[in-house]
Amino acid sequence: MKRIALSFGLLGALAVGLLSCAKSEKGFTIQGEAPEGQDIVVLIYETPAGERIRDTAQVVDGRYIFKGKVDDVAMGQLIFPKEGDKPERVSLYVENAPLKVDGIHVTGGPNNDFIMELFSASDSLDRTDPASRDRFTQIMNERIAAHPDVEAAAFMYYLYNRDVPVETFEEGFNRFTDKVKNCELARQARDEIASLKATAPGVVAPDFTLNDPDGKPVTLSSLRGQYLLLDFWASWCKPCRQGIPGLKELYAKYHDKGFEILGVSDDSKEEAWKQALAEENMPWIHVIDEFPVQYKPSRVGTLYGVHYIPSYFLLDKEGKIIGKMDHDELAVKLAELLD
Repeated sequence: MKRIALSFGLLGALAVGLLSCAKSEKGFTIQGEAPEGQDIVVLIYETPAGERIRDTAQVVDGRYIFKGKVDDVAMGQLIFPKEGDKPERVSLYVENAPLKVDGIHVTGGPNNDFIMELFSASDSLDRTDPASRDRFTQIMNERIAAHPDVEAAAFMYYLYNRDVPVETFEEGFNRFTDKVKNCELARQARDEIASLKATAPGVVAPDFTLNDPDGKPVTLSSLRGQYLLLDFWASWCKPCRQGIPGLKELYAKYHDKGFEILGVSDDSKEEAWKQALAEENMPWIHVIDEFPVQYKPSRVGTLYGVHYIPSYFLLDKEGKIIGKMDHDELAVKLAELLD
């Protein structure tokens, strides 16, 4: 399966994906020593509304400084342009605090210091030990639990615990302070709880309307009266496309017995989606998801808590969710229901 989720070996990327929300009357300063020969440094970050901010600082006597103020702590990057070469990048939380940059390490402010603590804890592990992954998650959760008032901790909690049962996930999330639970960085955790509850077996599947290749709206609830597979996929997803022949076999075998498929594409480019439809010649219903905010996950994929594709949800004739399953589980269930 094509994982959308981030992985164990990418702690730096894990730590810098979204936004936090601590508010302050004070602004931020970001100071550091520039690499030799560097003339400028670029700071990029994104506001909760999706606005991308870009600022440039001149290097003076080998050092640079940025000053500003954010209403919500934002995840950003320092970029060190190099003519003809790929620029170096340093990820950080842009928060209203005095921040110091030393290599790839950023200190100052609760969010950046928290991430540095996670870096240190991660470095203490023996990566050759097969049990290190479980130990890694345990250590991360210990550090997260020790910082209930730090917004970045809520995001890391979401990353390392979203595969647990919804009751367990919600119980852990509720240990954060109200300020953190309601901040922007905790949005994915809040959405995770909502989607897990909304897509539990026996619950009527959340309704939605998306456009088909001709631009005509298709509403999920209009397809009731048959067993329906929601297939979350994308043209760029190799495992998705490798699974298409298997879906075609199931469709040919069970369509006349009351089985339908609704393909929900995660493509952000409609042209790529339509090209894949032409190439694969899939005989079922297709719609394309929407991306209301640039650089954010798709609307319906978020509604269903889709972290990787392909993802399959089987619905009964009344529109209730039978379960989320892989291809083999789907084949067994269809045989049980329709053979």
